[in-house]
Amino acid sequence: MKWNKIICPVDFSRISLDALELSAELAQTCGGSVIIIHVLEPIIAPTDFTFGPLSMTDVEDKLADRAMESLKEIIPKLPLPPERVETKVARGIASQEIIRIAEETGADLIVMGTHGYTGLTHALLGSTAERVVRRAPCPVLTMKGKAAEK
Repeated sequence: MKWNKIICPVDFSRISLDALELSAELAQTCGGSVIIIHVLEPIIAPTDFTFGPLSMTDVEDKLADRAMESLKEIIPKLPLPPERVETKVARGIASQEIIRIAEETGADLIVMGTHGYTGLTHALLGSTAERVVRRAPCPVLTMKGKAAEK
């Protein structure tokens, strides 16, 4: 099977960077390209409970700029020519944005890490990878990391 367009979400954790390396190797082997995605989830901070939550747009803008810089620093380390790597910083719910971008770009494959949480941690945090696997428009290859706590 040929993977022309591979999406790899990165949260800068070790497992997501390992998944990115695998994505680049697959793209290199198949002559495809990689779209690296970082999703910034909304920051909501209560400033005064009488006014309700307030979005921190300025902070989010700076985080988006920093994330894009970090993504661009990763590109030269990949075993893939830079012209076959694209970077995107999206804002929203991670699983929804990954799926949206996969649909918009016509991705052939999504390669992503999963932190491997179980039990209460999984119940509280959920699993972005699990939601992507269920709803993605293309195959999803997950790499399991070691859970922080068992």
